[in-house]
Amino acid sequence: MAPPTKKAKKEHVPTGDDLEDNFVLDDEFAAGAASDSDDPLDGPVADLSDDAGAVGGSDDDEAPRAAGTKRAAGSDEADDAADPPQSKRAAKKANQRKKAKLAEVGTDDRDQDDTALLPVEALADRLAEKQRRALPNLSALELDEQRISQSFIQDTSAVSTRDSLLAFMKEGAVNHFRLIQEGSLISVLTALPTACNTLAKMPKATGSPRIIVVAGAALRVADLCRDVKSFKTKTKDGLIDVAKLFAKHFKLSEHAEYLKKTHVGVAVGTPNRIEKLLSETDSLHLTHLSHLILDVSHLDSKKRSLVDLPEARADLFRLVGSKAVMDRLREGKMKIVVF
Repeated sequence: MAPPTKKAKKEHVPTGDDLEDNFVLDDEFAAGAASDSDDPLDGPVADLSDDAGAVGGSDDDEAPRAAGTKRAAGSDEADDAADPPQSKRAAKKANQRKKAKLAEVGTDDRDQDDTALLPVEALADRLAEKQRRALPNLSALELDEQRISQSFIQDTSAVSTRDSLLAFMKEGAVNHFRLIQEGSLISVLTALPTACNTLAKMPKATGSPRIIVVAGAALRVADLCRDVKSFKTKTKDGLIDVAKLFAKHFKLSEHAEYLKKTHVGVAVGTPNRIEKLLSETDSLHLTHLSHLILDVSHLDSKKRSLVDLPEARADLFRLVGSKAVMDRLREGKMKIVVF
């Protein structure tokens, strides 16, 4: 029989670390072993995201280190000389790209677009540039034929009210009549010279509004309809309605049926729905239209106006450049108003 001491040696099973019984790990090695462990209970898990900066994903160099870790000797000097965390550099580049994009489309951080405040000459050039960007497949000849010339535009640069469409319309009318009383032959301040008075009169035909307002989205259409709801009036001849025209919740056929039986003074809608009602149905007519208002002053959450919205600008300029609209503009029977 083997001696007891030899039997004890045979029962010893190596663990992978053949160390002395009284061996104690150095503090730095112990901390490193804890952070390298695959078991989440042994130490913190490293942040592997692209935005990870300092240990623990903090963007601040002075943020506390995760529990169970220590700075290596000389790491303070190395951190001071290192570049800023990746998240800060990425945010800076993203902000620069955003500013470049806003500059490209002609917007900025203001609450309103200033296009409507430009003189007519500059406004016509601005709209022509927006039209070229919105319809890049058109030839130079086609763009020229559909160009919104100065004579098509109503000068509203001196009308200061831009927060409310109703106030804008009324201020323009007041300025017009003031100029008439003063004997002025050129009424440059007018927005809608006679529309506010004529809107109270029953239109001669159904589906033939005197004013059409074009906005970039359904929510904006709803807001503008509430703003001008006072033009919805009951007369002895019947109701004069304010039409709400957008695709959300309403089929094209439903709007067509509505217009065929309704007298409308003001119609507010998105360019796509208005263009389709004109081109694909026999329900919307321009016979009595005096003003086409473009809701350009309003900006969405990304600071884009009606002439910059990718989902609306092409439809807008196709609508304005359509034969029905251009013929009426050339005949001098209507004006474009930039609100």
